[in-house]
Amino acid sequence: MNETNNPLPRLKARNLDFYYGNRQVLKNINLAVYAGEFFSLIGPNGSGKSTLLKILSGLYAPRKGEVFYENQVLQKINARQRARHLAIVPQNTVQAMPFTCLESILLGLHPHRERFAAISDSQYKRVEQLMELTGTLSLSAQPITQLSGGERQRVALCRALAQEPRVLLLDEAMSELDVAARMQMSGLLKKLCTDCGLTVLAIYHDLNLAYRFSDKVLVLKEGACVSHGTPKTVMTKELFRHVFQVEAEIFADKGFFIQNTI
Repeated sequence: MNETNNPLPRLKARNLDFYYGNRQVLKNINLAVYAGEFFSLIGPNGSGKSTLLKILSGLYAPRKGEVFYENQVLQKINARQRARHLAIVPQNTVQAMPFTCLESILLGLHPHRERFAAISDSQYKRVEQLMELTGTLSLSAQPITQLSGGERQRVALCRALAQEPRVLLLDEAMSELDVAARMQMSGLLKKLCTDCGLTVLAIYHDLNLAYRFSDKVLVLKEGACVSHGTPKTVMTKELFRHVFQVEAEIFADKGFFIQNTI
């Protein structure tokens, strides 16, 4: 259920600048993401999307500006508390230990458990439900090291959902899934936003999925925000020319077709 009566952003960035050494990679970024929103970050390679997501998750600290989680400065919240509210899924998950898929997913419960506490029946049941929803239940006994890239991404997504986050941050977390699976997982997350008030903040290179499932999109180019709003108002022919250097034909409320490069 969406928390529509709460005007406070769940996650907010104000005047963010970030540098790698002397190289500025983010310039005066502002955004606000609310409960129940599916919010996408799009832009060309090297535009600063992954860096911005790391700052919004608390992994990086900005050179200038602040990030707020429900009106608290994110950097002042300790890592364990952050993990109870925010979960991040990277594009590539490397796990050297040959945990089974079930064992790997159960690690998502860690922020909500006391040290050495047993996993309850209700927690097992919830994990089983999530594994069914994400198509990982049949993989339960398989070592994570023997999975394909797409299967590992499903497991990583399931583990993040097992954290019961209020904000889920995805860094190209579906890039190795096939087309049908990307649609299925995006649809699942959209439903969790609508029905449960989950906030999703996702980097998408599949722009048709961003167009179809997002409530809002923010477009980065060379570290700066060039547009922000609903997909229908932002993802125009002019934006595709200016930001992505392609000609696109737009099909209202459905998506678009890339015709050629400029």
